[in-house]
Amino acid sequence: MNFRFNPEKATQVAAEFLRREGGAMSAMKLVRLFYLLDRRSLLRRGLPVVGGDYFSMKNGPVTSEVLDLIQAGTLDGFEIDWAKHITDRANYEVSLKTDPGLDCLSESELTMIGETYAQHGGQSPQELAEWFHRNCSEWRPTTRGRHEIRAEDILEAGGRSDDYIRGVLAREEEARTLQELLG
Repeated sequence: MNFRFNPEKATQVAAEFLRREGGAMSAMKLVRLFYLLDRRSLLRRGLPVVGGDYFSMKNGPVTSEVLDLIQAGTLDGFEIDWAKHITDRANYEVSLKTDPGLDCLSESELTMIGETYAQHGGQSPQELAEWFHRNCSEWRPTTRGRHEIRAEDILEAGGRSDDYIRGVLAREEEARTLQELLG
């Protein structure tokens, strides 16, 4: 199971990473930082910051929705402000156009963004890919295509117990049910 994608948080997280990078960043580096942020958050709090569908790809794991946003600036089924704040990919980079603010992000999420950037912001996309290959056992090598990474795969790779993982998944299922009821 994976967690619902939050497009508002995704826009604000992208803006914060781009600010820390001086306003522009390699699109692939940004995708990788998103995955690392959600991985950190899942292992620490049992829920991601942004959520979405995670996949193993040749050069490391990605969040599918973030990759789609970077490539197209929009997502089917979501009304989002990404394109108002983040430029289209040009020369393999994206840039911050306007500040979306940080009102969707909690203090703990902002702290984890800072920690993720402090640990990995100085790495190139290739260095990040190498780091994933050495440190993320939920990632599976693929020469083409992609393989799904479930939230429970990340939690298991991070050493979380079966009981902990079941609790995380049960809470997400309850949240989905409540969201459906409230519409």
